[in-house]
Amino acid sequence: TKSFDKGIARLQEAMEKEVGKAIGKVGDEVLRLSSYEVPHDTGMLQSSGANEPDGKLARIVGYNKVYAARLHEHPEYRFQKGRKGKYLIDPILNNMRLFKGYIQDAVGGLR
Repeated sequence: TKSFDKGIARLQEAMEKEVGKAIGKVGDEVLRLSSYEVPHDTGMLQSSGANEPDGKLARIVGYNKVYAARLHEHPEYRFQKGRKGKYLIDPILNNMRLFKGYIQDAVGGLR
C-alpha cells in the first residue's frame, strides 16, 4: 500500500502541476479577450490588466484601477470604440467550452 500511496501522491502532484498551467492559460486568454472590450480612453485601464497566481489552482485576473469594478458593473454606460461594461465576465461566459477544453487537455495528457 505504500507504493500505491506514493503513486497516488505523484499523480496528484502531476495533475496539480498540469491543471495549474492550464488555469494560467485560461487566465491569459481571459485577459487577452477582455482587452478588446475593456473601456479604453487613455489606455490606463487596459494596461493595468493582470493574471496572477492565487494558490496552486487559482488565478486573479482583472484590471487594477480604482474605477475598474464600477465600469465593469455598469453595462448601460456608453464607451467609445464599441467598448463596454462586463468586459471580464462576458469573455469568460462566451468561451467556457474553450476553457474547459484547456483543463480537459491538461488532465487527459497525464500518463
